[in-house]
Amino acid sequence: MTPSKVRSGFALPAVLAVTGMVTLIFLVAMTALTSLTDEARAAQSRVRFLERALTAEARFGFTASTEPFAPEGINVGGPRLFEDDIYNPGGAGHLLYLDGRAYDADGSTLLSARDQAGMINLAQLRGDSYLRLARVIGLGEVQAGSLADIYGDYVDQDNLKRSNGAEAADYRGAGPPNRVMRTRDEWLSLLNVRSSVRASAWREIRADLAMDPWSSAENVNTASPLTMQVLYGATADGARNAVRQRQTGPFLSFADFAAAAGAGGMSDDVIQTYPSGIVVLTLRDSQSGWIYQSRLTLSPAGSERPFWIDQVELYEAPRRAKAEISNALRLPYASR
Repeated sequence: MTPSKVRSGFALPAVLAVTGMVTLIFLVAMTALTSLTDEARAAQSRVRFLERALTAEARFGFTASTEPFAPEGINVGGPRLFEDDIYNPGGAGHLLYLDGRAYDADGSTLLSARDQAGMINLAQLRGDSYLRLARVIGLGEVQAGSLADIYGDYVDQDNLKRSNGAEAADYRGAGPPNRVMRTRDEWLSLLNVRSSVRASAWREIRADLAMDPWSSAENVNTASPLTMQVLYGATADGARNAVRQRQTGPFLSFADFAAAAGAGGMSDDVIQTYPSGIVVLTLRDSQSGWIYQSRLTLSPAGSERPFWIDQVELYEAPRRAKAEISNALRLPYASR
């Protein structure tokens, strides 16, 4: 074999190796570029949605701050009423319901608003409502019976353990923080709750949950059927009947609601049938899977800041599902 033939025989594998390495580097670069492109598109869609969501939030805040309330929501364009006339909205407006129904905010954004008084406030649970909530999310009744004391030890500022409560030793030194809870998901931090709750059940009920230690207001005119069942012990059929009945006119007393829903155990001194002035907004995107949520608290006495915004969340919908906006009602905004 001649020297030239030896050199050519060794050159071919070397060329193939170099070509394979270059190809591999090229494929890695293309994959990285595709990934960066996808991330850039996701970031752009997030920014575009957030811009629309914040605009809708601001317009809703203006509406809630300037338009009169009715038992079921905001009476956009309605007459200003004296305090004695709050249960007689008097028509002449377009009712923006605060019961979570879907509205088309701008052609691309789906908005739903919930009166916090019509939600299950985890900071204000009492009595049998703990047991009814426990059944929904998969906790046992023995565990449910101790939740009131465990919650009390979690938020109080001392280290004294209640009879069925839990202090630092029970959390293995990792809690409780001895301060008020800030979000509904923090409720899962109660001793042994997160490990016991059915994740699917929590996801289903999450939209009906609120966390507010400062407000005990309740409103059966904006409550969902699930809220009626957990807070007042209404049956599923009774809750649906109450929803149908209030569509013909709001409940003016808890007694009227109880008769329609088959509920009981509450008094008019405790229940309210009017919005609390605290609204949970949820905005979904019809072009991407993003969801924006915030809580607006009206403060009409504050001339410089008529409402406060807190508990803000931006997250992706399960399976990145886009909002279906085709059948949503057009959102009425303030004309003033």
